[in-house]
Amino acid sequence: MIRNFSKNVVLLIVVTAIVMFAFAGCAKEKAAAEEPTVQAAETTDVGTAKVTKELKIGYVSMMIAADSNSRAYDSFEKEAEAKGWEIFLTDAAGDIVKVSESVMNYVSQKVDVIVITCAEITPIQEGLDAAKKAGIPVFCIDTGIDDGGAVVVNVTSNCWAMGAEAAAQIVNKLHGKGNVCIIDMPTLYVHRYRADTARAVFESADNPGIKILDTEAVTVANWETGSYDIMSAWLTKYGDDIDAVFGTWDGIGWSVAKAAADSGYTKDNMFVMTIDGTSQTYDMIRNGEPFGGVVAQNFGGWASKTAELIDEIVVQGKSAENVVPESKVIYVPHTWIDETNLPAKGADPQSIF
Repeated sequence: MIRNFSKNVVLLIVVTAIVMFAFAGCAKEKAAAEEPTVQAAETTDVGTAKVTKELKIGYVSMMIAADSNSRAYDSFEKEAEAKGWEIFLTDAAGDIVKVSESVMNYVSQKVDVIVITCAEITPIQEGLDAAKKAGIPVFCIDTGIDDGGAVVVNVTSNCWAMGAEAAAQIVNKLHGKGNVCIIDMPTLYVHRYRADTARAVFESADNPGIKILDTEAVTVANWETGSYDIMSAWLTKYGDDIDAVFGTWDGIGWSVAKAAADSGYTKDNMFVMTIDGTSQTYDMIRNGEPFGGVVAQNFGGWASKTAELIDEIVVQGKSAENVVPESKVIYVPHTWIDETNLPAKGADPQSIF
């Protein structure tokens, strides 16, 4: 009787244990099934899984109407949409004061990141200081680096290299002999850099046949009419003694080529070469106007690289020191375009890169 009782007790214990284990297993499965799913946009795993994060980005464009600004923004917008980021765009319309004000406005809105395109560092320092104080990283595109440490990186083109290349193309087209004029815009650092290296090429001891005939400057406010008037005055003074003109950006070249054509000169008499690579420039070269070629900048490449860096530093949490060089400047390669390698008419200007 006692034995039977003991057996029954043992059997009861075993059955109870089995039931408890089964119940525990069901409960675990149910808990797992009811556990909230983490959306991809909130993932911060740094393993092999893709890391994504929703960001609010305040984007300031110096002048969205300019090819450089619009193409950069278009590329950045595509990258942002693919990553699930929200962009707020402000167009400063050429007003540098508005750039700083826009940065401070984004600081008050508590965005996650601020991007500034084609501005100048010194006049916007107040906005940069506000961003740094708020702990909001600033990524610059063709703008510069501040001394206060607010800017994480400046993604741009090598203006010194582009100035030298444009000048070298002029020297080569002239077969090392001819008179050159220069129109620059010294109020902006990118134009100063380009003009400085262009002069160095023209004045090199290895180019004894090249003479700088004249040099003039325009401003952000008067570049269009100013460049046209300068070229018209030169044509009156020097006539066809002018062989080539170097302009530090495409806009200058448009006016120079128009002034030459309006005075009866063709590309066989003289030509202009510049830096940027805009649709209007390509059309002028394609139409046989006195526009010899252009150093084309990869505006979309600036934006794509910037988005890549934001993803690595802000989203993935990588140290900026491990992603950005000590100089905090990253150059995106440029290319040379003339009548031999123009993009097809109507094609996306970015197609050449």
